Amino acid sequence: MPEPPPVTSAPLPSSSPMPMSPPRGRWRASWSIATGAGAGRRPPIGTDQGSMFRATVRGIVAHRVRFVLSVVAVLLGVAFVAGTYVLTDTLDRSYDGLFDDTVRDVDLVVQLRGQSGPEGSRERFPDAVVDQVGAIDGVGSAHGVVWGYAQFVGADGEAIRKGGAPTLGLSWFQDGRDGPLRLVGARSRPPVGPDEVAMDVDTARANGFRVGDRVRVLLTGPAREFTISGLFGFGERLDLGAFTYAAFDEDTAQEAVGAPGEVDAVNVVAAPGVGVDGLARRVETELGPAYEAQPAATAAAAAGAAVRDILALLTAALLAFAAVGVVIAALLVFNTFTIVVAQRARELGLLRVLGASRAQVVAAIVAEALVVGVVASVAGLFLGVGIAALLLRVVEGVGFDVPDGAVVVTSRTVAVAIGVGVLVTVVAALWPALRASRDAPLEAMSDTARPPGRTTAWRVLVGVVLTFAAVPVIITGLDRTADARSLTGDLAWVGAGALLVLVGVVILLATFAGPFAGALGRIGRRIGPAGVLARENAMRNPRRTAATASALVIGLTLVTAVAVFGASTKASVRAAVDRGIRADVILKAQQFAGFSPEVADRAAAVDGVRAVSPFQFRKVRILGNEETVASAEADGLAATVDLDLVAGSVGALDDDGILVHEDAAADYGYRVGDQVIVQMSRGYFPLTVAGVYRQADFTGGLPVSWVVPRAVYREGFGPDEQDTLVYLTTAAGVDADAVATEVRADLRSDFPNVDVLTRAGYRDDQERAIDRFLAVSIALLLLSEVIAVLGIVNTLALSVHERTREIGLLRAVGMSRAQVRTMIHREAVVIAAIGALVGIAVGLVWGWLFVAALGSQGLTTVSVPWLELAVFLVVALLAGVLAGWFPARRAARLDVLDAIARP
Repeated sequence: MPEPPPVTSAPLPSSSPMPMSPPRGRWRASWSIATGAGAGRRPPIGTDQGSMFRATVRGIVAHRVRFVLSVVAVLLGVAFVAGTYVLTDTLDRSYDGLFDDTVRDVDLVVQLRGQSGPEGSRERFPDAVVDQVGAIDGVGSAHGVVWGYAQFVGADGEAIRKGGAPTLGLSWFQDGRDGPLRLVGARSRPPVGPDEVAMDVDTARANGFRVGDRVRVLLTGPAREFTISGLFGFGERLDLGAFTYAAFDEDTAQEAVGAPGEVDAVNVVAAPGVGVDGLARRVETELGPAYEAQPAATAAAAAGAAVRDILALLTAALLAFAAVGVVIAALLVFNTFTIVVAQRARELGLLRVLGASRAQVVAAIVAEALVVGVVASVAGLFLGVGIAALLLRVVEGVGFDVPDGAVVVTSRTVAVAIGVGVLVTVVAALWPALRASRDAPLEAMSDTARPPGRTTAWRVLVGVVLTFAAVPVIITGLDRTADARSLTGDLAWVGAGALLVLVGVVILLATFAGPFAGALGRIGRRIGPAGVLARENAMRNPRRTAATASALVIGLTLVTAVAVFGASTKASVRAAVDRGIRADVILKAQQFAGFSPEVADRAAAVDGVRAVSPFQFRKVRILGNEETVASAEADGLAATVDLDLVAGSVGALDDDGILVHEDAAADYGYRVGDQVIVQMSRGYFPLTVAGVYRQADFTGGLPVSWVVPRAVYREGFGPDEQDTLVYLTTAAGVDADAVATEVRADLRSDFPNVDVLTRAGYRDDQERAIDRFLAVSIALLLLSEVIAVLGIVNTLALSVHERTREIGLLRAVGMSRAQVRTMIHREAVVIAAIGALVGIAVGLVWGWLFVAALGSQGLTTVSVPWLELAVFLVVALLAGVLAGWFPARRAARLDVLDAIARP
C-alpha cells in the first residue's frame, strides 16, 4: 500500500483570517451540527471579512426572535425622544410664525430701550412720539400700538380662556387693510369709537360670535359690552393658538388698559427704497438714547421669548422622561446580548478554533447590535412622529389650542433619534461581546455548562464607594439649597448625590439578588416543587436576576420619588393654608393675568365681610438680586394672614415700609429701621424695614419673603396692575360658605374671571393642581415601566430557551404543564418583587432628598403615600405575572422528547 503524502503545516497567527473549506470525513457531522451547514444550506463559512459578514447575517436571521423585544424596547425609547423633539419643534415653529405675523409688513418697532429691571419690562411712553417718528425722513408710516389685558366673556357668562395663555387687548394699529392685521369677511371693518371691538376669527368661530353681535369684554374694571365690528387674523394666519385678541381703536385701547395718552410701541413702515438699518439709526438719533428701533423680526423674537422659554422647559422635562426609557431599554439590550452570547458559546468558540480573531468575534456581535439599533431607531423615529401628532391633538383636547401648521421633523431630530438608538444598542452589546471574545475557544466548545456569573470583588467595591460617595455630595447640596436665590444650580448637587445612590444600589444588586430571591422564594415553597424550583432558578444566576430587576428598580425609584414629592407638596400646602391664612374666603384669578382691583372693593361691601386684603405679585431687584414681592395694605394684611412677626409691626408698612422674612433679613443683613432700595420697572424706591416675620407661607403656594405697600407697588409698576388674590375675613359668627355664595353671585356678571372659594376649597383647589402634575408625571414614567416589564419577558423567554432540555427532563419525571407554568410565573414574580421593593426603597430616599432640598420653596412637610406605594407594589407583582405568561405558556407547550433531545 502506498504511503500517504506527508502533511506540512505552519503556525498561523490568531489575528490572521484563515480561509476554510468544509471538513471531510468523520468531522462532517460535527461541523453540520455546530454550524447548521448541509441539508440545503450554504457551504461552511470561512473567517475572511466576507465570510464573517455572512456569519453575522446568519446569526441575526437565526436568532431574530430573540431580538424582537430588544427592538421593541429601543423603538419605544427612540419614539419618546423623537416625539419630544417633533412636538416641541412643531409648537416652536407654530408660535414663532404667529409672532412673526404680528409684525408682518412692519419694518421697525420703536420702544423704550430695554432696561435691566425685573422681568425685562419696558415702560409706556407718550403717544406724541408717534407723530415725531412719522415726521422722520424715510418713514413711510408710523402707528402707535397699545396692548394689555382684555378677555372676552362667552354667551354662557364664563370668561373665554384657552389653556391659560394670555388674553390680550390691543389697538388697531394700521389704516385700511395694509399691515399685519387682516380683516376676514366682507362685513368686517376696523373698530371705531368706544363701543366697538374686533375679535380674532379663531375665538369667534370657537364661541359662535359673528360680526354685529354684542359681546362683553373684561378690561381693567367690570365687563363692558361692545359690538363686534369685524373679525381678523394676523397676515394669512387665522388660527392664533391659545391666544385671544380683542382690538379697539387707539383711544379706546388706551382707556381700556389704563394708559390714556400713552403707547407701548410704534410700528414703522419705511418709505419705498429706504434701508431699514439706516432708518433705525436715524430714528434712534432723533428720539435720543431712551428709545431703540429694532427690526420687526427682532421685536417678534423678543415677544416670543417667554413662549420659547416654556417650550425649552417642556423639552428638557420630556427628554428627561425619555432618557429614563432609553436607559431601561439599554439594560434590556445588555441582558439580551449577555444571554444570547452565552447561549452561542459553542458557535463562537468554533469560529475562534477555525481562525477567527477576537476582534472578528466582537465585530460580529456588535454588527448584530448595530442592525438591531438601526431597525429599532428608524421604526422609533416614525412612531415618534405619529406620537407627536397624536399629542398635539391631545393638547388641544384639554383646552390648549395650537396654531395651525405642519408637523415639523428636523434633521436634528432624525440624527438624534437614530444616533441615540444605535449608540445605546451598540454600547449595551459591547461588554457581552468583549466577554465572549475572552473565552478560551476549546473551553467555549466543551459540553460542560458554563457557571453563572458571580459578583466580583471590584463590583462590590465600586457599588459601596459610589453609595458612600453620595453622602458628602448630598450634604453639600442640602446645605447650599437652603439659600433660595441659588436654588437651581445647587439642586444639581442633590440630584448628583441621588443618582450616585441609585447607581451604587443597582451595582450592588447583583450581590444581594441571590439572597433576596431566596428570601422571597420561601413564600412560594408552599405551592410545592414548582415554587422551590422557581426560587432556585431566580437564585441560580444572581447577575442576570439583578440586571433584569434593575430596570424596575430605576422606574419605580422615579415613580416613588414623584409620589413622595407630590404627597409632601400637598401636605405642605395644607399646612401653609392652615398655618398662614386667617382669611375665611379667598378670591383667585382664573388666569395669570389676574383681575380688576375693583373686585376687592365689591367684595368688601358684602354683608358679613370684616376685612379685605388684595395681593399682587411681581419680580423686583434688591441689591442686584431678583426677588418676588407681594403688595398689601397694613390693615387688611394683619387681619387675613398670620405673619408671626419677629420684630417691628405690620402697621408701619403703609408709611413707605417693607416687611422682610427672617431668612431674607439674615441673608441681606437687614434689621428694622434699615433702608432697602427696591428696583421696579418704573424706577428705584427706597423703603424702610417695618418688620421682620417668620411665616412666609401665607399664599398657599411659593413662600413670599418681601411685602411692599400697595401704593408703592402701583407707583412702581403702573396703576393698571391686576390683583392675583383677595383674602376676606368674615365677622364673628358669620358662615363663610354663605359669604362666599353671596360674593360669587355679586361678582359673576361683572367679573366672571374670578373664582370664589372658602379656605378649605382653596386648599382643595391647590391640591387638585398638584394631582394633575402627578398624573402627568406618572403617566410619562409608565413608558419606562412597560420597557422594564418587557425586560422580564425577554429574560424569561431566553431563559426558557436556554433551559429547554432541563424543562423536558422535569416533564419526563412527572412535572405537569401547570406546574411548569407555575414555576415560570413564580420566577417572574420574584424578579418583579426584587425590582419593586428595591425601587420603592430607593425612591423613598430620593423623595425625601428633594423635599428637603426644596424646603426654602415651601416644602416643609415630608409625607409618604403608603397606600399609593402599596398599589405600586401590587401592580409591579401583577406585571410580573403578566410578564411570565408568554414564557410560561411556551415552556409548558414544549414537546418532552424534542426538549430532551436538545443539546
